[in-house]
Amino acid sequence: MSASPAGRGHAIDRFAAFDRYVADRMPAWTEELAAFCRIPSEGGDPVALRQAAGWIADRLDRLGATIDVVEVDGVPPLVIGELGRGRTLILLQHYDVQPAAPLELWTTGPYDPQVRDGRLYARGACDNKGELLARAWGVEAYLATLGDLPCRLRFLVQGQEEGGGDGFRKVLAARPGVLVADGALSEGGDADVSGRSVVYGGVRGMLEVELACRTIAYDAHSSLANLLPSAAIRLVRALSTFWDDDGVPAIEGLEAQVRPPTQAQLALVDGMGEEELAELLPAYGVEGFVAGRHGREANRVLTFGTTLNLQGLWSGYTGPGEKTITPAEAHARLDIRLVPDQEPAAVLEVIRRHLADHGFGDIAATPISDAYRAWWTAPDEPLLAAAVRASTAVKGMAALQVVSGAGTEPMYDVAAAHGLPASSLGSADEHVRAHAPDESYRLADAEAAARILGRFLDEFAAIRD
Repeated sequence: MSASPAGRGHAIDRFAAFDRYVADRMPAWTEELAAFCRIPSEGGDPVALRQAAGWIADRLDRLGATIDVVEVDGVPPLVIGELGRGRTLILLQHYDVQPAAPLELWTTGPYDPQVRDGRLYARGACDNKGELLARAWGVEAYLATLGDLPCRLRFLVQGQEEGGGDGFRKVLAARPGVLVADGALSEGGDADVSGRSVVYGGVRGMLEVELACRTIAYDAHSSLANLLPSAAIRLVRALSTFWDDDGVPAIEGLEAQVRPPTQAQLALVDGMGEEELAELLPAYGVEGFVAGRHGREANRVLTFGTTLNLQGLWSGYTGPGEKTITPAEAHARLDIRLVPDQEPAAVLEVIRRHLADHGFGDIAATPISDAYRAWWTAPDEPLLAAAVRASTAVKGMAALQVVSGAGTEPMYDVAAAHGLPASSLGSADEHVRAHAPDESYRLADAEAAARILGRFLDEFAAIRD
């Protein structure tokens, strides 16, 4: 495959009116984003989820898209919006948001959007309502200033990305034809600390597992602690076998399925500087990384390594006052970020085998949400080069291409059936606080994301098989 360079020399003139349109519309679009963010579309709130689905369906309809709202077995609606002709690009997005709790940590209400110092603060401001609307704005500006789209766009906007579950696969199965395309974009895109856009060639997968341990029939008076086994102690002993003394995963076979990185992937990772990683140390108040990793080793493990994270641990009584018990039950939750070729079911069996081999076969390991496989695109795919060019043209500095983002989304479910190349595209800075209190989106970054999208449409349309 190759991309035609035709027309790139006239890019500044071609997009001058487009850029003015975007700048002029930003005040109205900011109000639009605020209206979208007022909908508390958290998982488990079917009324709000349906309201958000209807809102974005109406917005895409105003672009001139053909709308199909797919509902299956009570799953939050999948909104499909399609417009344009030619090569087909899937835009994977979502309208559901992370829970806003703890509410007391927000400066202003999570569903009372406020603009402060050039940023819009609200739950979903960036992830993903802001990034979704920035793409819609880019399409609107293109149609208003440049005419017909040079390619076909297919928005897939789901409502279960943050909450997990297999609902997205169910609604996709109801419309298998929507996966026939030529490429895909993940939900958003980032900028590094210097402001240059980062173009990701993929996303990691994820498996979440809950461990459950029971040792006695019911909580016992703690005076019997010398006789009755504590579930909390037993679970902690089991967990102590999961990592070595440096905090490195010690489960045999955890990475048995991992596809070795290619030379092109290694070259991308080894060409990255240490500046981004160095920023993490003071930000998190630590002097060094796990196992003393730094430089090339840290970059490699961040990209190619399987994680094993203990996200929560609970047992017994921790409320006010005293309750002196020996706990009968203990629980822990793990999340494991996966890389290509790792099957979540096989990784789950590795964990169960580890427990059994270390004498903890009585501890149950159960997946708590639908698992995702990783999806990576080869570094030399023209789609990634197109994303780099479009991002560079807007930001005025060369975009950074990397192998994969650190996070997870269901790109495998969208791209694997037809082997679609996929990329990120956008410009969110490091201060967005996605999933955290005081989530925000810098409006200048939203404007840049819309401008990048417009240029990318031309680049994508010019790719030749």
